[in-house]
Amino acid sequence: MFLDDETLQDIENSLVTSALQSHDWDKAVAKIATSTGARGVVAIPLKGRVPGLPMSASLEAVADGYFRDGWSKNDYRVRGVPKLLKTGMFVDQDYATPEAMRSEAFYADYLRSHGFQWSAGLMVQAGNDAWVMMMQRTIQQGPYTLDEQIALRRLIAPLNRAAQLAHSLGEARLTGIADALETVRNPSVLLDRTGRVLRVSSGAERLFGPDLTVRLGELVVPSDAQATARLRAHITAAIWSDPQAVSLASAPIVIRREAKRPLTLRVQPLRKAGLEYFDGCRAILTITDLDDSRELAGDILKTLYGLTPREAELCHSLLAGHSTGECADRLGISIHTTRTHLKKIFVKTDTASQTELMIVLSRNFGL
Repeated sequence: MFLDDETLQDIENSLVTSALQSHDWDKAVAKIATSTGARGVVAIPLKGRVPGLPMSASLEAVADGYFRDGWSKNDYRVRGVPKLLKTGMFVDQDYATPEAMRSEAFYADYLRSHGFQWSAGLMVQAGNDAWVMMMQRTIQQGPYTLDEQIALRRLIAPLNRAAQLAHSLGEARLTGIADALETVRNPSVLLDRTGRVLRVSSGAERLFGPDLTVRLGELVVPSDAQATARLRAHITAAIWSDPQAVSLASAPIVIRREAKRPLTLRVQPLRKAGLEYFDGCRAILTITDLDDSRELAGDILKTLYGLTPREAELCHSLLAGHSTGECADRLGISIHTTRTHLKKIFVKTDTASQTELMIVLSRNFGL
């Protein structure tokens, strides 16, 4: 392994491209893995958990159980964090003895079962967040030597420059989304990975008061602790799971009001890839005021975008806050057919995700 100036510049260029275009993340981490003699690369947050991790495809199998099976809470490598914070880097030899690597469950039961054992971590900071970029090696590849560790340190600066760029671009994207949300049919709130409020549309702000407000960065129902708990559970489920028709994530939260019809709240998760994780936003929460609900005219959708009647119905259902599974049930079609319709809608509306579709449609119709 040798990280010369040309290789470092090539890696940084790839990371910058990834920050601009998330689909290029695989290329960037493949370059890092090849140049550092690693089997794969993954970024793990030091401050707070996240739903999923930016990683190379080669680590998907080992990462699959990282959160699901609780290894994120029992990662033996946290013992290296003090060294990481002090020097910007750690390797297994800094905190794990040979005996620990043979007997500790994280190494013996988790990593080793996937053929992995050795790693090196580099400190990455963006905004208020801190991450460790892990270069993961197999059992056969062996640990990072002292010479390799010296070379790895040269990656810290370009990694951090790319992360800062991704964070700045993310902030700009959040501002753009927040501006677009001003014209979204339902008042909306942008949430971070912990469910705390990042941005609030003016329409949502007008609904805040004794029935719903933001307290210490969190949406709460001041007069109803149980409703607050239900809302918190709904947000957590939406951010951390793939919503199913019967899950907490899919069922809207109803906020009852004195002398008014209720508010309904529903969260739509934003799936991330690569350096997009550094922008902080994880979900959009939409609020429907049942005293002021309006219907979307399907003929406008058909005329403007050339949608079929069924595709227009699907758009209407999505904008009403229903999950893909719920839309399928409401329209009396299979989930496979629903997804096929959705792909065609993406093409006709020049969008790439449900969130983008909702923003574009709502902005165009001034709802």
